[in-house]
Amino acid sequence: MTDQPPKAVLFTCTQNAVRSVIAEALLKQAALPSVTAIASCGVIEGVPDGFAIAVMSEQGVDISEHEPRDFDSCSAQDFDMIISFSPDAHYHAKSWAASGCELLFWDVRPPQHNEGSREDTLQSYRMLRDEISRKLDETFMSA
Repeated sequence: MTDQPPKAVLFTCTQNAVRSVIAEALLKQAALPSVTAIASCGVIEGVPDGFAIAVMSEQGVDISEHEPRDFDSCSAQDFDMIISFSPDAHYHAKSWAASGCELLFWDVRPPQHNEGSREDTLQSYRMLRDEISRKLDETFMSA
């Protein structure tokens, strides 16, 4: 991380439906005074994910109203840090970001869907949520 904490953070992933949405919501919940803008987008617009909504609701965070969006709906000039969760989002962010923007890639794997067990799928989403939470703590709370 740079010497200055970021003021505006953009989280990116492939569809803006799970990882980037969870990260955006968790960082907003942290209410850090130094971070004045937090958003998320995807390489493409996905659809809201019911499992992501469920595991965030367990934490008292409502993401049910999130509307997935893509890079074209954002302005690169508005962000001084971009954190990507998928290789394609990171690749896109590199060519899209404004000069001087800090680019990070967090290799957080997408959740696993188990067709036979809703609980196993939810557990995979919980693990993803908790991993993102730890990375946010390491990056923003220990600065």
